[in-house]
Amino acid sequence: MSKLDEKLQQLYQQSKTEHPMPQQLKQQLLQLTSKPKAKNWKSLWPAMQGLAACVALIWLAQQLWWQPAYYQIVVQSDTTYHQVQVHSLAKNETLPQQTAYQQRYQQYQHARQQLEHSNSLVGQLRFTDQQWQIEVCDQLLVKIDQQLALELQQDQPWLAGQWVELKTGQQGQILAVQSGKQPLHCSS
Repeated sequence: MSKLDEKLQQLYQQSKTEHPMPQQLKQQLLQLTSKPKAKNWKSLWPAMQGLAACVALIWLAQQLWWQPAYYQIVVQSDTTYHQVQVHSLAKNETLPQQTAYQQRYQQYQHARQQLEHSNSLVGQLRFTDQQWQIEVCDQLLVKIDQQLALELQQDQPWLAGQWVELKTGQQGQILAVQSGKQPLHCSS
């Protein structure tokens, strides 16, 4: 110990002997520390009720406002391409059809898991008018909405101008967009 520490210790001991703690205060402190605290579960009951109510409200809100997405393909005519397909994930707007749309979306998710049994096309990826498009020569233009594009890009990001292989399911739905092995040679 240093000299300063020793001096402080001596002053503390001197002050302690000159000013002792009153016996009554000492007894009260000892009683407070010796009592084991009993857990009061009754005080937690309102908090538990509040938590249960919050969980119930969140579940109810999810049931009321959540609308399942369903896969939609719209075929359009165009003078440049033989066929233009617009692929999108749409929100269900009507309750009676909700089950059918949920089933279609689940079928789409299941089909995505079985990519090896899918059809494929090679095309060039473009981004125009805030939308991704895949051009397969002058035969087909596939437009993909933003929501579906985000879901399909989870594996790897897309780059405009890149050659891609478009994997489609039995109903023509896009299952995956993968980097193309080689560019497509279109005949004019």
